[in-house]
Amino acid sequence: LIDGTGGREPAAFVVRRMSLEYLKPARIDDVLEVATSVKEMGAASLILDQRITRGGAPLFEATVTVVLVSVSGKPLRIAQELRAACGGG
Repeated sequence: LIDGTGGREPAAFVVRRMSLEYLKPARIDDVLEVATSVKEMGAASLILDQRITRGGAPLFEATVTVVLVSVSGKPLRIAQELRAACGGG
């Protein structure tokens, strides 16, 4: 659980949707770089771009939609502090 609600209540991000593209295979001993950036931010959701590379060559790309929910499953607004940390001011 994270404090994405500004201390109001326990919450967690859950995956709502994923779009994946496997470009090239990786091997078990490869050194991979994983980069995630915020593409869009809604009141209770984030759309993330994720990219995995090996030596600068792209292996995997994904667009992931996550929603902040309470422990009971209710969508919650993302706190201003978390919005600012994600670049959403």
